Amino acid sequence: MAKKKRPKVQADPQPSKSPKWSDPPISGLPLAWRFSICDRDGPFSWAVIEASNEFRRIVARLAEFETKTWEQIRAAGCHCIECYQLEKSARDRLGDIGQDDIDELMSFRIAGAERVWCVQDQNIMRVLWWDPQHQVYPTEKDKADRKKRKRRR
Repeated sequence: MAKKKRPKVQADPQPSKSPKWSDPPISGLPLAWRFSICDRDGPFSWAVIEASNEFRRIVARLAEFETKTWEQIRAAGCHCIECYQLEKSARDRLGDIGQDDIDELMSFRIAGAERVWCVQDQNIMRVLWWDPQHQVYPTEKDKADRKKRKRRR
């Protein structure tokens, strides 16, 4: 009996340089939030603002994302960042809280430099960090500064 030849799988000649964003594999699922893994200690803790009006403002902004399509969410400045690209303090904190097996985190832009960082599980965002100063993954506006930052990693 002759063996069937399987077609060779072609490797992607140039791997994507942009972080992955996977729409939920089951279409039509709305964005949902889970707060069970919120970091309540360390440099990106929620504990500082949990009982404040600031917390209510952030949660209200997260609720706004629930009414948007995935394309609108991306257009609002939200995207995935691979964990190896995060600042060392953020990578270290992932290890401290037992989340260092994660490949990427989702960054949700709240306003200006403010970010909420989440672990994506299909359509569910497991809220992890509050980053009011954009310190988890700072970005430089100047091209030379971006190159310097890449070399430091």
